[in-house]
Amino acid sequence: MTKKSRPGETWTLPEVALIIKGADLVPDRITERLDLEPTSSRLPGVNRWFPGDTDGRWYFECDDRTTRIFSEQLDHVLSAVESRTEALASLRSEGYTVVLTVWGYVDHDSQLAFSASDMARIARLNVPLRLSQSLSDR
Repeated sequence: MTKKSRPGETWTLPEVALIIKGADLVPDRITERLDLEPTSSRLPGVNRWFPGDTDGRWYFECDDRTTRIFSEQLDHVLSAVESRTEALASLRSEGYTVVLTVWGYVDHDSQLAFSASDMARIARLNVPLRLSQSLSDR
């Protein structure tokens, strides 16, 4: 049985997250500086999921358990962090990696639509946008 192509199919199970990482990152200090509770974090050290990556991480994310709709996830994360652009810029200037990541499962013809206003909001954060996809069959 051949899988039919579905032009314009959106990403499956997208997840949107602001991720901050660094070799000396202490999650509680990031939480204090941003005045925002992370959805997850970890101290620097051995990472069993990504061998060789020892950076500490601080995540503020929205995933399919909150909503499966990409635009709602993006709005959730942006609404929480866009008033913190100065703190994010300060963290970046101190050498921390700060990135807005969108992850999901895709087919070869999948698309992900960003509105012009969403792109403007992302640009005002002044952090990189990373699109990361998995082509594995689900």
